[in-house]
Amino acid sequence: MKDLDHVVEDSILINRKFHHYFVMRRDQLIREMTEVYAGMIIHFTYEGKQSIRVTMKGEKACVEAAKKHIQHIFEPLGSHVTTQYVIPQKFYTFFMGPLCSKVQQIARDFKVQLAFPDKEKPTTYIHPVIQEAEKEKWGKSTKEIVFSNQRKNKTILISGQIENCKAAMEALEYLIPFTAEVQVPSHLHPYIIGPKGSGIKKIMSEFDVHTQVSQTGSNSDIISIMGLAAKVKQAKVKLEKQINALQTEIEDRALRNFKLMFTLDAKYHSTITGHKGLFIAQICREHDVTIHFPKKANREIQDQITITGYKKNTLAAKDAIMRMLHKIEKTVSKEIPINPQVRDSIFGFGGKFIHKMNEQFHVDIRLPPKGSWNTNVSVVGLPDNVQEAIDHIFDLEKYYLSALINYDSQLESLKNTCLYKITMESPNNSVKNDGPHSAKSYPNSSNDDSEDFPKLKQQTPSKTHPWRP
Repeated sequence: MKDLDHVVEDSILINRKFHHYFVMRRDQLIREMTEVYAGMIIHFTYEGKQSIRVTMKGEKACVEAAKKHIQHIFEPLGSHVTTQYVIPQKFYTFFMGPLCSKVQQIARDFKVQLAFPDKEKPTTYIHPVIQEAEKEKWGKSTKEIVFSNQRKNKTILISGQIENCKAAMEALEYLIPFTAEVQVPSHLHPYIIGPKGSGIKKIMSEFDVHTQVSQTGSNSDIISIMGLAAKVKQAKVKLEKQINALQTEIEDRALRNFKLMFTLDAKYHSTITGHKGLFIAQICREHDVTIHFPKKANREIQDQITITGYKKNTLAAKDAIMRMLHKIEKTVSKEIPINPQVRDSIFGFGGKFIHKMNEQFHVDIRLPPKGSWNTNVSVVGLPDNVQEAIDHIFDLEKYYLSALINYDSQLESLKNTCLYKITMESPNNSVKNDGPHSAKSYPNSSNDDSEDFPKLKQQTPSKTHPWRP
């Protein structure tokens, strides 16, 4: 009963014009008060159309504190204003941000409320100071702006302290995207956009901007960048750098694809290319060019050579070829007969030693093709080099022939020695005694062998003598 003596009931009226704010914060207010002032009961009732009554019941100290708390919340609302801010419809999506994150952040930062009412029925009180500022900015009243641009614009209602509303409007103005246009040649659009739009998407995600590229087939070379001014400026700088890099690359590619064509007698092509194309490959590496020789099976001009690369490099490569041709024109070709018995010893099996000789004497040694009636070896090069190579080949031939003759004589001598040893071996050495090689010679005996062969004497007819004069 003593506790009941300390229980009191009190109430406070809240102006009806704060109904919207009250409805939004009703649950939050009840939760805050019940947590702070434990055991207190709070009721909200409507007093006609003009006010809301908040009834509090509990300990006297708690009721007094809760009453002051509510007054502290709603008294500043008497100086609250509501203004509206109009943005173009085309910027609305960018302005709001993902999941309205941008405007929600402004509402939290400046302690204001942002609402997006139905544009058909705008019934909003606008503070005269804010309305005058909007009128000076747009040249007409705010209400006129809302009604005249319903289809083109979006309206945002800002509620809060007048200072907070002004600061929130400035923040909203900062969100209005800035648009910059970049001149991009249409043939560069595919490189800027990238496969499946990867290039342009990278710029958009890196700088948080939106881009608009002209449709394929249109004559427009403009790419529009929309976003915050600072971000748009950074994106524009990067895009311009990409354009300059692409143009430089295209120009360099055109210079690198310069083609120089000249004629050269087809009979010199194989000599210029060298063994397995070594000579021409060296020229290509030294001058960073590509050299194309016509194929015999094609219908190309057989004496035309094409050099591709930078112009100065192609000219230098041509000079190198002409210098080589000048040497070739001074070359001589000589054929020398080589003994077939020592040819493989000189040039290696299949001619594998020829490349080494060519490098040593700077000549071109060619073996006759298989089955050819001409078995001579050709040596092509400068006269002095050819003569040195021929002398070297003849020296090798002489050496291998002498070695072959010595080998044959040694083989014959060895053969005779072996036969002699076999003949002179004794019968005890498992050699047959009745063989022809073991037959012994005896002195001529008389024809009368009756002592040794008595039967033969009877069988043998009488011996007749030839007629003698």
